[in-house]
Amino acid sequence: MLTFGVKLAYWIGQLAEGLKNSSFSILLLFYFNQVMGVSGTLCGLALFIATLVDAITDPMMGTISDNWNSKFGRRHPFMYASALPLAVCFYFLFNPIVTGEFSLFLWLLTFTVLTRISMTLYHVPHLALGAELTSDFDERTSIVAYRMVFGVSGWLLVAGLGFGYFFAATDEYANGQLNPDAYPTFMLIISIGIFLSIMITSFGTRSLIPHLPGPVPGADSRALQVFEDLQQALRNRSFRALVLAFIMVSVPVGIAAALGLYVNTFYWELTPSQLPLVLLAQFIATLIGYVVSPAVGRRWDKKPVLIGGVSIWALATASPYLLRFTGLFPDVPSATSLALLIGFAFIAGTGIAQLIVAISSMMADVADEHRLDTGKRNEGVFFGAFAFTNKAAGGLGSGIGGVLLDVIAWPTGENIKTAQDIPTDTLFQLAVIGGPMVALSFFPFYYAIRAYSLDRKRHSEILAALG
Repeated sequence: MLTFGVKLAYWIGQLAEGLKNSSFSILLLFYFNQVMGVSGTLCGLALFIATLVDAITDPMMGTISDNWNSKFGRRHPFMYASALPLAVCFYFLFNPIVTGEFSLFLWLLTFTVLTRISMTLYHVPHLALGAELTSDFDERTSIVAYRMVFGVSGWLLVAGLGFGYFFAATDEYANGQLNPDAYPTFMLIISIGIFLSIMITSFGTRSLIPHLPGPVPGADSRALQVFEDLQQALRNRSFRALVLAFIMVSVPVGIAAALGLYVNTFYWELTPSQLPLVLLAQFIATLIGYVVSPAVGRRWDKKPVLIGGVSIWALATASPYLLRFTGLFPDVPSATSLALLIGFAFIAGTGIAQLIVAISSMMADVADEHRLDTGKRNEGVFFGAFAFTNKAAGGLGSGIGGVLLDVIAWPTGENIKTAQDIPTDTLFQLAVIGGPMVALSFFPFYYAIRAYSLDRKRHSEILAALG
């Protein structure tokens, strides 16, 4: 049943999320704030409201798909239904037909919400489907790892195609990402990629439908059932710890991603030809990390791998800033500084890979424990919560990042084109936020994850009890 072709089709589905998330994390705040001139606070408000919508729709989608009963299974109907709305909403998000700050704010809010709801319609069932493919402790890590390989491929495409071609320097824009005319065609291509990814994974895994678990007989499909299911799931100590820990780590990562284009353009003074080298270094390292993570998971348990991944990312993110603050970093811009930034980005990518794979696989293990305790297969509920915390990285992170830009009085407008147009103190404040402050924000994560108690031995006992 679980042939390589079926697994490949499932993995390709992660490309859609990679394309959408990378565009949101790298470009969305920068586009509306720096390019279109919407204040950072208004951008942050729009992205925060969209995240609140996710807090409702993600777990709701989990419960709905858990209890859905059709000849096309529990997950596939929603995956098919999401493809066109997601692609269309994403395209129009980056192609506003309005002008004026408040009108642009409303456009950002409306299409961010619509894009996120459309992604929820697809992403939560897709994640839950992955948990149903196998119950093997190590094979789950493998499936998650190679799914994330395609996810990071989306980031590679956005960074490579965007900064390697569409955002190339012009006579008017030395930093091509400031050129509003560079976005429409680029986003059309990304939208088509999202649509094709969803259709391929939905069609390619259709053979699994007769073999997948169905809804529990007599399952309640009331709208309020989502809150009862979530409340029941939160009684699981490891689930509470995992959700809280992931929120504690995802928000700082989201802030760093949202401000990444600002610091790379203005603080590190990377040119359009240099910037993709730093971005691609992290994404390639993440890709390699996903490939080796099954071997890592066989050697060490998932919890220490998660903690190690977070620590590596935090240290690699803060180090170049701390070195420059203390005068130990080479002059910027220079070939030596570029090489160091590439190196630190590569190290950070290896940490991110272990973080994502470990926490995704741990969530599936928690769903097994929940099934043992309650008799219910609620993978959708658990991965609805996971999808929300994952998207909170972009939503809350970008939202907080937008507000912080206004706090430090970050300048925008057509006259802001290079680092020379930014006050020195403002650049320093941006660097403090993008490096040391983000790294220090991880400390609550280490406390939260202590309560997670599942390991290989306990999971084996759970599977044995489930029969």
